[in-house]
Amino acid sequence: MRLEKPKLMATTPVTSTNGTDRLLLVTLRAQPGWLAVTVLAGLVSAGGQLLLPYAMGGALDAALAGGAGLAGGVALLGVVIVTVTAGDVLAQIAGTAGVAGTTAWIRRRVLANLLGLGLPGRNVYPPGDAVTRLTAGSALAGRVVPLVLSAVTTAATALAALVLLGLLDWTLPITLVAGLLVGVLLLRPFTRQATTAFEEYQTAQGDIASRLVDALGGLRTIRASGTADREVDRVLGPLPTLRDSGLRTWTLQRRLAWTFGLLIRVLQVAVLAAAGWAVSQGRLTPGELITAVGYSTIALQAVEQIDLFVELVQVRAGATRVRPLMHRPHTVAPEVRLPDGGGEIELRDVTVRLDDRVVLDDCDLHVPAGSTTAVVGRSGSGKSVLVGLLGRLVEPTAGEVLVDGCPVSAVADTDLRQAVAYAFERPVLVGETVGEAIGYGLPRAAARFDHTTVTTAARTALADRVVRRLPLAYDNPLRDTPMSGGERQRVGLARAVAARPRILVLDDATSSLDTATEVELQANLVRALPERTRVVVTHRARTAAHADQVAWLDDGRVRAVGTHAELWRDRAYRALFTGDEPGAAP
Repeated sequence: MRLEKPKLMATTPVTSTNGTDRLLLVTLRAQPGWLAVTVLAGLVSAGGQLLLPYAMGGALDAALAGGAGLAGGVALLGVVIVTVTAGDVLAQIAGTAGVAGTTAWIRRRVLANLLGLGLPGRNVYPPGDAVTRLTAGSALAGRVVPLVLSAVTTAATALAALVLLGLLDWTLPITLVAGLLVGVLLLRPFTRQATTAFEEYQTAQGDIASRLVDALGGLRTIRASGTADREVDRVLGPLPTLRDSGLRTWTLQRRLAWTFGLLIRVLQVAVLAAAGWAVSQGRLTPGELITAVGYSTIALQAVEQIDLFVELVQVRAGATRVRPLMHRPHTVAPEVRLPDGGGEIELRDVTVRLDDRVVLDDCDLHVPAGSTTAVVGRSGSGKSVLVGLLGRLVEPTAGEVLVDGCPVSAVADTDLRQAVAYAFERPVLVGETVGEAIGYGLPRAAARFDHTTVTTAARTALADRVVRRLPLAYDNPLRDTPMSGGERQRVGLARAVAARPRILVLDDATSSLDTATEVELQANLVRALPERTRVVVTHRARTAAHADQVAWLDDGRVRAVGTHAELWRDRAYRALFTGDEPGAAP
């Protein structure tokens, strides 16, 4: 059966600036409920703000006239004040909830894409950098809902205030518009320069985080080498860049703040002077003067919101960091069910390139169902990459990988995970307890696990004796369970056995076990998983000798396939286990 490999969905190329703006528009739709409430609250608040100067001016004119309209004017003023306050409070509540929901939505999507990238993703996004994108970058981008709405509301309210000023006297909006145009010209270079500075700042943060993660992973080596001081210097190496970008950002903000502060004061004086002149000419009443001052204050809010502009620049910088993980091309989810079979494996003309380096080159391999195949070769020959193809941990650049006649590229993830299980040389154990770590691959393993399946798998992997010594046995918290390398390998192997797959892949998964324990373990696997296909990456001659066939990898190619006894006649093959140079004299 030949099935076409899923094709990449067509996506529009995303440029830095336009793509970021597009991402911000997408996030506006992440929380439609809170978005609607925020919009409603903004409209109520904006409407109240526009009525407030009119109500204040009317109340003043009524007070000066001494007529019966004073009570009505004061009542209207009170209603408007309550309306503005209610709108502001509702906008604050809705905005906070919208930020939380949008940030969670962005983080879920970014994390899903990060995990979907698989092993090659570690080269593109090192762990520390990925963490800062997921946390800081997503948090900044998540603030887009209230910030964009606030900016739009402020601009719309300012425009309405200008129109109302024109209805009072035509000279007033002209005075303000001239100043607002100056403000726009000042903002354009600030936005461009500040966005670049924020991006450099966040990139430097990610670089420091990545170096710190590397250092924490090598604590024993650093301690043993006595290089702690040197490592501190290495981890904090990007600090000068962090400092320079931060200082540049603060300098830009300071320059913009005092410039806009001066501009606003000049405009306020200019509007007040123009309105006072209109009063002296009889075109405005004293109450309308108060109204004009109120509308000019509202119009100037578009200039006064320096902090809002700064936050929008930060949001754009954060969105730029997470954008590649939101809009990356993705494959159509495979939906083909894996046919029944015994775990036959076939690689046809498979080539894998990672980081522009050919790791596997035009490889062919056939593994009969129910057999045991040992994969051997020197370090860097491509053994782990080859076995990673079976469970789609690595995608081939060219060629085809089939399990029981079906291309694995077309098989649904759930089927493939049940069919192919892995045990690694340095397994990462996930779960709250040891039992959950073993049952991690079982359905709903995070909430509860099948005790019988878990304990049976642990006994098969010789992990039960380790677990029983713990204070709470299988319920012992994983974080409170120190393990040696061999114990961790046995627990990791138990996790793979619990899935009862048709293909069991052991990627150097017994390297920390002594020979006697490994022999006992292999016997247990044969009894517990009869007629299952096993693919074993190994450096031990004894393990290769007990396999039905051996696939010998050399520099990314399958150099030979045969039994261990047949290949042992080749001096280069023997050198894999004895350490002798194949060209050395006997």
